[in-house]
Amino acid sequence: MTTVQFDHVRVLDVPVHRLTSDQVVETIMEWTSLPGSRVAVGVNAAVCNLAAEDRTFRTVLMRADLLYPDGQSIVWAARLLGVGLPERIATTDLVNPLAAVSAQRGKRIFLYGSAPGVAARAAARLRASAPGLLIDGHDGYTAPDQMRHVIDQIRAFSPDILFVGLGDPLQQHWIDAHRHQLNVPVILTCGGLFDWTSGDNRRAPRWMLSSGFEWLWRLMLEPGRLASRYLIGNPVFLFRLARQIVRRQAQATRS
Repeated sequence: MTTVQFDHVRVLDVPVHRLTSDQVVETIMEWTSLPGSRVAVGVNAAVCNLAAEDRTFRTVLMRADLLYPDGQSIVWAARLLGVGLPERIATTDLVNPLAAVSAQRGKRIFLYGSAPGVAARAAARLRASAPGLLIDGHDGYTAPDQMRHVIDQIRAFSPDILFVGLGDPLQQHWIDAHRHQLNVPVILTCGGLFDWTSGDNRRAPRWMLSSGFEWLWRLMLEPGRLASRYLIGNPVFLFRLARQIVRRQAQATRS
């Protein structure tokens, strides 16, 4: 179970920590100086749905040390549950301050995931925005017999922070299977982050970001891949949330 000493709200029984972006950055940077390995996971509606449907995935998710609200749906859900979250903390917004602080403090970052060349382009852009940043990467198209080589490459670079962008639920399972082999202080799941950080995909207009409709922009960019996640997954999430609210109200009435 999580070790971070912050309050949390349970959304579909997934604990989401109540932090600001600055608190997440500082927590991660503090972890880079501690022994052991810690995992941070961004939580959105899709992650909550997976946890509700897949007991094995839920068990893996509960082994994370920090669960932060990556999706606006989680912020809205918490509000409906009567527990406010300070803000949405999109991993696409989190990576840049983490890179900047890492450059200042001499911390090393490794990017693992996405298609060939994407992680390298993302690393180059982060290096340009944070001069002096020590960063490397490897694509996620790795055959099982090549996994040992990837792990050795990560260990040889000796990163303080590892971003794993393999998509849900593969990235959580990959981290759970390899975290103790990697010898990395902090590991973050990041989905398709490298596609955005590299500039291959363009972020949504500011009004869509501020109003919580970035998911619609992403759906327009990748309808084939994301239609099921959003057009089916979002209504399922809302149904489960409504059921959770009704149960809470019933328990409050009985007590």
